[in-house]
Amino acid sequence: MPTLFDDVLNTPQPWSQQVIAEWRDVFPAQHGASLDDFVVREYRRRNALMDMRSVVGQSDHYAGQSWRDAALAPQYKPGKMRAVFAQYERNPDYYFNGELDNGIVLSSIDGHDWYTDGGGNHRTVLAKFACDRIARRTGRYPLVRGVSTCHYEPDMQAWRLFCQLRQRHAQLISVAVTREDRQRTDVAGATDISWRLRFFVLDRRFGGIGIPRAGHLDAACFCAYARHVLAHDGKPSWRDRVLDRLIGDPDRLVYQSVA
Repeated sequence: MPTLFDDVLNTPQPWSQQVIAEWRDVFPAQHGASLDDFVVREYRRRNALMDMRSVVGQSDHYAGQSWRDAALAPQYKPGKMRAVFAQYERNPDYYFNGELDNGIVLSSIDGHDWYTDGGGNHRTVLAKFACDRIARRTGRYPLVRGVSTCHYEPDMQAWRLFCQLRQRHAQLISVAVTREDRQRTDVAGATDISWRLRFFVLDRRFGGIGIPRAGHLDAACFCAYARHVLAHDGKPSWRDRVLDRLIGDPDRLVYQSVA
């Protein structure tokens, strides 16, 4: 019977020509911060079931290659790739009976597209081909058992507004973001971690020789502040300038707050 490697070599599938995406591109760093700084929740699971069609990329290793090239001409540790194909022939149930034992670590920010991040890059490549061949033979796409997953949830609204504010008005407005009030909940096979975002804003738009306005804001208030500034193209409105004169406390920012 032809081996799995023979099948990859002789029966190329359209999906296998797709380029393996890079996990680092999912967490861009720009304007003095990374999307990673805006993560407000991590949900980790052990020994999960995974549809390998949902895996679209990796962290380094084979990223940039097609899935087929990663199997046939791997740019990272080719000997290790050959070894995992040989292991599959000796124990083809390894990926489906729980023996994998969290040997593939996957991450996602949307719960839909997954990336190998933290272990099992070569196993991921093989598992995608093994599952595809089984599906072509049986008509049923199998799930891999024993995967470790981490679903990151960033505050995308705050991230987008932060980037817009820094891109357009960095000369007059400084923003720093931190995560605080870490909460962790552990249940059988899962860990849920959450944070609150806290922003420190220094606003020098009102000019003069006075002290710049500054404030510590939660995520909702920061988004309201950023939307207010962006809506006026960074220029204080007449109302803003009146409030600037009326509000003597420099530790208060001038903006249309949330209701």
